[in-house]
Order: sequence, then structure tokens, then C-alpha cells
Amino acid sequence: MSYVYTVARLRGMENHILDTAFFSRLMDSAGIDDAVKALGETSYSQWISGANSNFDKAIDSEILATCTELESFVPDKGLLDIFRLPYDFHNVKVLLKGLFKVRGGESEGRRYDLLSKLGTIDVDELTNAIETEEYGFLPYGLTDLIPQCWQLWDASKNAQAVELLIDHQMFRAMLNVAEGLNMSDVVHWVKCKIDAENLRSAVRLARIKYDPAKALPFFHDGGTIRADDMAKLLAEPQETWGRILSYTDIGAVLGALGEQNDMKAALSDVSKALDDYLLKVLESAKYSMDAPANVLLYLLTKEAEARNMRVALVCVAGGLDREFGRRLLSNGR
Repeated sequence: MSYVYTVARLRGMENHILDTAFFSRLMDSAGIDDAVKALGETSYSQWISGANSNFDKAIDSEILATCTELESFVPDKGLLDIFRLPYDFHNVKVLLKGLFKVRGGESEGRRYDLLSKLGTIDVDELTNAIETEEYGFLPYGLTDLIPQCWQLWDASKNAQAVELLIDHQMFRAMLNVAEGLNMSDVVHWVKCKIDAENLRSAVRLARIKYDPAKALPFFHDGGTIRADDMAKLLAEPQETWGRILSYTDIGAVLGALGEQNDMKAALSDVSKALDDYLLKVLESAKYSMDAPANVLLYLLTKEAEARNMRVALVCVAGGLDREFGRRLLSNGR
């Protein structure tokens, strides 16, 4: 199936993506009113009407509008599903956590305000399915997963274990969708995303000195690096991680964190480096006018723009350290 027309459309849309230089200038705004004015000539102006706007909702509205536009001309909907699917699993977590609290006696446990409309499953339909225990129509293995989550919760009351169970299935579902598209570069990206999440987990666990012998459940299968090999990193000196992973693509991320591979760096720096890495994995698609991976690359670039928007507006609205904020900006464009 040809993607020449699709890629041509995306190239035109790329001209409207805001670069990190814009967000750096945005963070120089004297206050939130000035920041909103600066957004007046961007696509976000249709969602942000003033300083009292719900900025998170406005940013999500921009991403949702982007997905809707792409659906009108992208031949394989699965490319969009891979991007949107994590939001479905986020919603499952929110709904189940709320029900766990309600069953525990907290009448105000539900947090519908935390649900995202960016998933592939209608929020109201998903909410109704989980609250009425009618899971039969749900995709991505959720029909079997949700009862397993309840069983695990009833046995352990361990919310973190339930979250890990959900994340394991999320990555399996992403990989299944990618493999169904028969696009090797997209499959490779999903595997790299699993690697990135595993490395992020390794850094988190190392920072709290978590017992390496108990760490394996925190790591996901399906990446280019075996889950148990990632877990074994915790038993090694952190300064050797870069050398251990030097044979992998993601090993370069450790070098980006400092000459000494300082794993004590802020977790936000690690996350930023990994987000940038996942964009670079797809960079070769830029040089092809017929590569379907351009769809995913565009969506990830738009998502990086959204992250930058949140960082900039939070810094301006909250009067936070602007230099620290600039360190958090993703290199989306």
C-alpha cells in the first residue's frame, strides 16, 4: 500500500509543529497572560482562550484533533492505534484504582477527571464496561486482563502489582498491533519502547536501592533486550551500565546522561533522554516519501510538542525555575 500521499500530507503539517526554540521563548513570558498571547498564532489558540483555561484539557484537545485529522488519510489505522493504545491502558488503571478505593470504603474514590479521551476506546463505553463487569467486547486482551487484576487485588491489595500487570499487557498489545501491520521498522520501534521503559525502571529501582533479586517483575518482555538481562543491571555498579549495554541501540542513552554515566542524575533527565531516543529510532523514515513509520514519527513529534507545552506553561504559571524547565524540553523538532 502506497504512503506517498500520506507522507506528503504529513510534510505539510510538520511546518506547523512548534520547535524547542519557541518553547524556550515562551518560558521567558512575564506571566501566563503573555504566554497565552504568544500562543495566539499557533494551533493551540483554538483551545486556549485565556489565562484561566484548563491547559491540560486544551493540550489533549490538540492531540485528539491531530489524531482525528490523520484518521482521514492514513491507510492503516493500526499506526494510530499503537500511539493511542497506552491511553486506553491509562484509563483502565484510573478506573480500577477508583473501584478498588470504593470497595475499600472510600465513596469518593472514583476520579473520572483523570480519564483521557486520547485512547481508542470511547471513555464512556470503557467506564461502563469496567463498572458493570461486562468486559466481553473490550480489545487488546482486556477481556481477560481485568478479571486477573481483580484477582490480584483481592489476594494482595497491592496496587503497584496491578499496575505492572496492566503494563505487561499494554506492551504485549502494542507489539501485537505492530506485528499485525507487517512493518518491520514499526515493530522495531515498539521493541525499543519496551527497552526504554525497562531502562527507566532500572534507573528508578537503582535510585531506591531495590533488591536485584526481586526486581524481575518490574521489567517487560518483548524488547530487543531480554527482561531478565535488564533486571540483572541492578546487581552491577551503575557506572558500568553503559559498557554492559554498549552493544545495544539504547546504550547510547547512558552516554547522553554524562561522561561518567551518572545514574544518580535526576530521573527527569533520564526520561527526557529516553523520549528523545524513541524519536531518533524513527528518524530514518524522514528520508523516505513512502515509509508508513512517518505517521508514528509525526505523532511522537506532536506528543513531544505537547510535553513541551505543559513544561512551559507550568513554569510560567507557577513561577518555576526557567533554566530547569529548559532542561526538560524534548528535542521533538
